[in-house]
Amino acid sequence: MAAQQIALRLIVAPIRGLPWPVAQAVGRGFGTLFFRLVRRYRRVALKNISLVYGSATSASERRRMAVAVFRHFGQVAFEFVKTPQLSREQLDALVTIAGAENLDSALEGGKGVLLITGHFGNWEIMARWLTAHGYSLNVVARRANNPEAEKLLTETRQGSGATVFARGNSARSVLRALKQNEIVGLLPDQNAADVFVPFFGHPTGTVDGPAILHRKTGSPLLFSWCVRTSDNRFLLTFEPPVVVPPTEDPACDIAQIMALINARLEAQVRKYPTQWLWLHDRWKASPGVFLGGDKEAASLRLPYNKMTEEQRTRNDSGAR
Repeated sequence: MAAQQIALRLIVAPIRGLPWPVAQAVGRGFGTLFFRLVRRYRRVALKNISLVYGSATSASERRRMAVAVFRHFGQVAFEFVKTPQLSREQLDALVTIAGAENLDSALEGGKGVLLITGHFGNWEIMARWLTAHGYSLNVVARRANNPEAEKLLTETRQGSGATVFARGNSARSVLRALKQNEIVGLLPDQNAADVFVPFFGHPTGTVDGPAILHRKTGSPLLFSWCVRTSDNRFLLTFEPPVVVPPTEDPACDIAQIMALINARLEAQVRKYPTQWLWLHDRWKASPGVFLGGDKEAASLRLPYNKMTEEQRTRNDSGAR
């Protein structure tokens, strides 16, 4: 067994042995420590929060918000490790459901469901609730940089009952799952440069995969959110399913669908601003959003963003 794998197992095993409330509390403490120690992610979170809330908040308020974000995701990380252990009865005690009829209605069409959520609230609890209640769930996940971490993430998700597809190599598997009238979970809220559509008032580089799948299959979009409530439980909401009729202009359709997805997520984040992953460099591929360019990237210890520069060149060429 590789040294990295041994180290990860030594960390994970004690977490699995903790009672649920203790694991949550330790996770919050770990999040606070991570905020203090890891400068890169702290600065990215503060940069993003300032972009959206800078004109309406003080620096101290934004820092408090960032700390709350780290505490929330520290707790999510520890909950994730323990999620496969939760029985259906335990989940039902933790989770309040709103809109279950929308989930069933979406499946009645027989075309499967594209469940759209984000790195928001606790999406892993949503996945566990679905599988515990007998729904066939497939999730498309980005590969981790560390192979041992990737293995652990996949094993944990599979332990919760989900089938995991690797992003970038999953189209055939996703289409097969939809054809079998199963749920495919997508989290399209991370940095990309496929299409540029509004998000928090800025043209934002966004993946186009969900729109392409929706347009190709007609599988309904089911916007779903699992938010943490004030009593440290969860509210899992399924919105009414959405189908966007295709036109003869694929590019326009894709932009429209992804703009809709961004808008729905933005509405949730504005309600629960400390439950979204602000420490991800969401606008990294979005030209003109952060004017510091490669100088700012260097200050954040981020790699120079060649993709952003190429997009700027294309935009300049088009303007001429």
